[in-house]
Parts: sequence; structure tokens; C-alpha cells
Amino acid sequence: MIARLSLFLLLLFSFSHASDLTGKQAPLFKGTDLDGKEINLTDYRGKIVLLDFWASWCGPCQQELPFLVDLYSDHQNDDFVVLAVNIDNEKENMMRFLKKKYATRVFPVIFDSEKAIPPLYDLQAMPTSFFIDKKGMIRFTHTGFKDSDKKQFTEELTTLLREK
Repeated sequence: MIARLSLFLLLLFSFSHASDLTGKQAPLFKGTDLDGKEINLTDYRGKIVLLDFWASWCGPCQQELPFLVDLYSDHQNDDFVVLAVNIDNEKENMMRFLKKKYATRVFPVIFDSEKAIPPLYDLQAMPTSFFIDKKGMIRFTHTGFKDSDKKQFTEELTTLLREK
């Protein structure tokens, strides 16, 4: 019983960090996408950003990415963008995964082998996603991914799209 309680508290604590950012200004960052274009979070002010941290070795990330591609494809004309930050150690692993799963890139993917961006968001688990509103505020946070999360992602995006 004590072991279960300890595990529960550990998991609760580890998942609470990223959610502590909800309601706060999104930390600014710069990165480079796979085409060599500089990505600056401030360039997306006025749009809804789904910032997603993932890795090719992460099982839940592999489940989440196809959903994010579909979500973006359904709303790409709605002032919505997905920024995917990959934290693989080797760029080749990420590229191999993307080429195997996706013929073309649908949204910007930033390769962050230095792992400079995750500490800004107090990343504790993979995947972790942040919905950032048009004013740059973190509105919703998701840690992990399962099929049942799809409805919540869609509802949260709809809420943000309806805001002026």
C-alpha cells in the first residue's frame, strides 16, 4: 500500500511541473526547422500554437503524431500551427522515423539535440503538449498521450479558435 501511494505521489509530482505553466506566458525560444529555417515562437503571436515535445523512441509520441498531423490538416486555415520539438540524441533517428511514417512534413519540426527548449517548459515526460493562445499564454497542457485524449485536444482547440 505504501509503495503504491509513493508511486502515485511520484507520478503526480512529475506530471504537475508542466501544468504549472498553464495560465502563464509561454517561454520564448528560437530553433531551426528541418529545412534550416529559423523558428521563433514570437513569429506565431496571433495564432494558436500547439507546441509538442516528442522523440522517435517514445511509444506514446508515435501514437500522438498521426493525430497531430490530422488535427493540423483539418485546421491549417484557422490561424493554427503545430510546432513539434524533437529531442532525439541523433538527428538520423528522427529523420528515419519521419521518412518511414510521413512522406512530407506537414508542420515545422525543430531538432533540439542540445535539449535547450525542454527546460524552459519544465518538461518531465514524453510527449508533452502545450496549447498556446493568440496572446502567447499557455492555456492547456497535456502529458502523455492515449486515444481518449483526441476529443479533449479537439475541444480545447475549438475553444481557442472561438476566442477573439
